[in-house]
Amino acid sequence: MTAAAARRRTRRTHPLVVLLRILVAMVLVAAVLLGVAVLLAPTPVVAATPVETTAEPLPEPAIDWPAEARSAGYGVVGIDGAPDTWDSTGSTEAHPMASVTKLVTVLIVLDAHPITGDDRGATITLDGDDVAAQYRALAENAPIAPVYDGLQLTQRDLIEWSLVDSAGNAIWSLANWAFGDIDGFLAAADDWAARHGLEHTDLEDPAGLEAGSVSSALDLTRIALMAVEDPVVLSTIQLESVRIPGIGIAPNTNRILGQHDVDGGKTGTLKVWGRNLFVTAVREVDGVERRIVGIVMGTIAAEETDAAMIQLLESVWPNFAARTILPEGTVVAEYRAPWGAATDAVTTGALDAHVFADDAPGWSATAEPIDAGSPPSAVGEVRLEVGDVAAPVRTTELLLAPDGWWRIANAPQVLGWYGDSTR
Repeated sequence: MTAAAARRRTRRTHPLVVLLRILVAMVLVAAVLLGVAVLLAPTPVVAATPVETTAEPLPEPAIDWPAEARSAGYGVVGIDGAPDTWDSTGSTEAHPMASVTKLVTVLIVLDAHPITGDDRGATITLDGDDVAAQYRALAENAPIAPVYDGLQLTQRDLIEWSLVDSAGNAIWSLANWAFGDIDGFLAAADDWAARHGLEHTDLEDPAGLEAGSVSSALDLTRIALMAVEDPVVLSTIQLESVRIPGIGIAPNTNRILGQHDVDGGKTGTLKVWGRNLFVTAVREVDGVERRIVGIVMGTIAAEETDAAMIQLLESVWPNFAARTILPEGTVVAEYRAPWGAATDAVTTGALDAHVFADDAPGWSATAEPIDAGSPPSAVGEVRLEVGDVAAPVRTTELLLAPDGWWRIANAPQVLGWYGDSTR
């Protein structure tokens, strides 16, 4: 072997060295490619997280409750769709309803035999039982509508005579017709009270002549709210008078109808208990029409009852006002990116509503996901649960994108962004 051949042999690289060099090169190339992939990975969108927000407290109701009444009740309902609220003071127990029972009976009958629009309802032919009911009402010194065997009238006739003139025999005939007999009516009354959650309401007769036909001030307030929501009942209790054959024009027994914005109601008097009065009134407050219902139970003189109700109603109206439910700039959501960038979503306007005292409606906020690097922009809205009141929501500052060092330090997480389905 020549010296030159020997030198060429000694310079030949070992195969393992070659393999190692190849592996190092591949690792370097892979590292470069991985680094590029990490640096170029698409940044995921950042979802909003709701922020629990407590609105400023609103003033509690200030009601001038009638001191004269042994049991008094108050309620308010917004005909424009506001949530129902009610409150009561005095006795929480059940007491005789007297002729306010007739209002409950009419609601029960209409639940089973509804009337729509201006229709007069079913045609009813009276018989001897209806004549007997007339004499029973006379014996109880209750108002009556003269009837005879074979008289034909309508369902609405009996409703009007019962609620406007408070004719005791008219409501008995209505209940008897609607359910076949009084036992059937009483069973229906129990079912109706149970379905509506009226725990203190129980009827022993349709007219309220029995002291066992009872309810509480709070239950009657809720019943009154149902009454003003029924077009047939509301239009009937608003009548100033009704024509009754054999009597002529009978005025509404509600003595304060037309006063202090009172546009409907029902009276009730029972010797063993006293006087009850339900009324409903409508007034425009700050450009918004509001309807309220009031219940006073257990007064003695008619003048006392009327005065107590007027006092109650007049103390209610000042509680209505336009109030800010959610101020401008309220944080309703936040964006928190995995790399530490953050921004808030705030309301860009105040949410105002016309409410009764502290009966504020709830609200809900929507905020769309945003991209990294997004400048402040509109992302959704906040809306009251009642009415059509909303305000835009926008982010407060730029949501910074992750820098290169953070991407490299969190490479496994960043590489997972390639499979992010939110992109």
